Amino acid sequence: MLDREKVGMRIRQVRTEQQKTLREVESASGFSSTHISEIERGRTSPTIGALIQIAHALEKDPSYFIEERELDEVAVTNPGRRSTVDPELMNVEGTGILLDGLTPGILGGRIEAIEMILEPGAHGRITYLPPQVDVCIVCLEGGMDVDHPERPITFGPDDSSHVVLEPGLTFRNNTPNIGRILFVLDPATTHL
Repeated sequence: MLDREKVGMRIRQVRTEQQKTLREVESASGFSSTHISEIERGRTSPTIGALIQIAHALEKDPSYFIEERELDEVAVTNPGRRSTVDPELMNVEGTGILLDGLTPGILGGRIEAIEMILEPGAHGRITYLPPQVDVCIVCLEGGMDVDHPERPITFGPDDSSHVVLEPGLTFRNNTPNIGRILFVLDPATTHL
């Protein structure tokens, strides 16, 4: 989490970019302009409640103001500039697996997109996930079999699924072709 000076600087930056006065933020947040000014100058730390109210007044997610990484509000990643992700970083073990980070993240963002490339015969297992990771899976090319606790899932080209992933889930590419699988996770599980 950022220190109070940096949180205050971000609040002031957003307020001035939106051309809002302290009085306008006071009216929308319920906190005095004096208190907001003290927060902006780093003289006091906002409580969680104050941060939430000020963030709503500025039409931002509260996490926008406390994210440690310096990120843009819009991120575009071209194929040649994507980062290869170590499967261990994603808590994936197995063979024949390559992970490409499709999203570097944005300030206050929650989702993460990963492309998993599976060699023919590749197999793996998810060793750890935070609770309740909501995932959209889209098979872009080839195929993948997933042993989900609710029921096994077989993906072919253009198949998709919406599931909550759990640790211990196993997957494999039983096709003779390379499998390209898109995962969109909420919340993000790594900082790429």
